[in-house]
Amino acid sequence: MANSLTSSSRTSIPFLSLVFLIGLVFSASFSSIASAYQLGGVRGWGRKVGGWKDIPDAASNLEVRDIGRYSVDEYNRRLRGPGEAPITFSGVLSGRRQVVSGIKYHLRVAAVGSHSSDHLTFDAVVITRPSIPERSRDLLSFTRSDD
Repeated sequence: MANSLTSSSRTSIPFLSLVFLIGLVFSASFSSIASAYQLGGVRGWGRKVGGWKDIPDAASNLEVRDIGRYSVDEYNRRLRGPGEAPITFSGVLSGRRQVVSGIKYHLRVAAVGSHSSDHLTFDAVVITRPSIPERSRDLLSFTRSDD
């Protein structure tokens, strides 16, 4: 009887060690996932991967202005109603970007009405995908802003 207890406890020690090791690996993987989810911890101010980030120089950034001009051109080409006059790009007022399967831009775009010369403001959402040359940009939405 003493021999059977000894052999039983000998097989349970490796089993318990294995369970402990699996638990340790599991908790370490959750810890690394959590730290990867928050960029830089305190230094990154807890910003989350995939979150929106303001573009501080949106009005003067040539790439952002080009994307804003693209949004107005696409509006005139595809979205403008049959009785509506085309609009002319005036500038980018503000913007923010989000890393997705490319970069998604949310821009506040200023435009001028072609016939009425009214100053108009629009919210444009454009996604850029440099990895797809034939469709490197797509206008997702272009709506009149309340401002």
